[in-house]
Amino acid sequence: MSSTYRSWEEREAEAEKTRAEAARIKAAASAEAAAAAQGLEVGAAKTETDRLAEQVKQAGLRKKLDAVTEATKDEKAELKARRREASADNGTGFKRIVNVAVVLGLLAALPAQLSYFLGLHKKGEKDPGTAWLLGPIPFFLELLAWVGVLGTRWAHRKGLPRWPFWILTAGLASIAGYINLAHGIDQYGVVAGIALAATSVIGPVLAEVRDLLESRAAADTRSLELRAAEKAAAKRQAEADRAAKKVHDAEDKRRKKLFPLEFAEYERIIVAHPTGAISREAAWRQAWDNVHLLPIATTVDTLAGREDARAAINAVLSSADRTPESDAVDRFLAEIFRPDGGDSGPSQKPTESGPKGGAGGGSQARRPAAPKGPGALGRKGKQAPGRTAGKTPLKPLESAHLEAVRKLADALGDIDRLSARKVREVIGGGSNEYAVRLRDAVKAELAAN
Repeated sequence: MSSTYRSWEEREAEAEKTRAEAARIKAAASAEAAAAAQGLEVGAAKTETDRLAEQVKQAGLRKKLDAVTEATKDEKAELKARRREASADNGTGFKRIVNVAVVLGLLAALPAQLSYFLGLHKKGEKDPGTAWLLGPIPFFLELLAWVGVLGTRWAHRKGLPRWPFWILTAGLASIAGYINLAHGIDQYGVVAGIALAATSVIGPVLAEVRDLLESRAAADTRSLELRAAEKAAAKRQAEADRAAKKVHDAEDKRRKKLFPLEFAEYERIIVAHPTGAISREAAWRQAWDNVHLLPIATTVDTLAGREDARAAINAVLSSADRTPESDAVDRFLAEIFRPDGGDSGPSQKPTESGPKGGAGGGSQARRPAAPKGPGALGRKGKQAPGRTAGKTPLKPLESAHLEAVRKLADALGDIDRLSARKVREVIGGGSNEYAVRLRDAVKAELAAN
């Protein structure tokens, strides 16, 4: 057998090896192809991402460029608006129109005057020529008016009075205007004469007005908004002042009618003081004090009426055995002592055997619904008619009641003002005889001390 002979197994193994290698190569090729395809996809995605990022960047830059463009336009528009506002505030347009009007007036007035003066000749002169000697007169007449205008401007810079130059301007411009009016009417008619006169007068007048406005504008540096606000505030203040004056006039009219003497003194005080040195209210108070020596709105008659009313009130309280001092004591005792102490106190009903109306006192003794009670004598320790003995004539004086009456006497400050009625009130009720004994006992103690 040949040495190159291989068995079937060897050949099969070799073939298997070849197939495996081919499969490996094929798999590697497929992997490489997949990797290449994936790489292409990644590259395409990256390219698309880069493209989108570039678009976003360009869009942002375009937006910023548009914003810058709009801001530039706004700045230009704002600058133009500021320039227009400054021009309007400075009166630039008005000044330009005035200059144009002055130039046109000179261009219209000078030729007309030149033709007039150069055409003049002596009377009876035959074949007259051009009157060249009269040529400077039109320039002289027109410049005369501007002498006054420039003099006004110089006077304003030096702080001198300007009205003499205004008179000078008006007079000199009137001379030129009259000459233009006369020869214009003679040569061209009334309308042309009036127009020529206006060309000589209106120019200097407009120049004077322009200078006057410029001087006023230089002195007033307020803005348009500030001037408008101050004008509105001044208008409101003027309306308020008019309303206040109307109220003051009506008040003065009523005062003069009701209080003629006081009003005359009030006017004297107002006139005696410098303007604004004293207010209306202070002057009226001083006038009232000078006339009455009393608080304002109080007179001798009102004071007498007040005292009469007080006397009447005291009379009513006295007839009811009440005084202003007793009212004060009642309030003082109500704050210190309990209202339910003593015999037949206000919390108890009066006994049927006691006197009607309650000599037993308490709050019921002061009620107007008990008109049948004892009169003033019964309330001052005297027994009512028909009684022969007290309710508890032998009742001993309680120490608590004695202490309460001592405090009452200290509060009153005078033992003579200590009455049986007040004693009954402070102890919370009880018989009149018992109250009298308490009062006398305390009085004796205080008199002994």
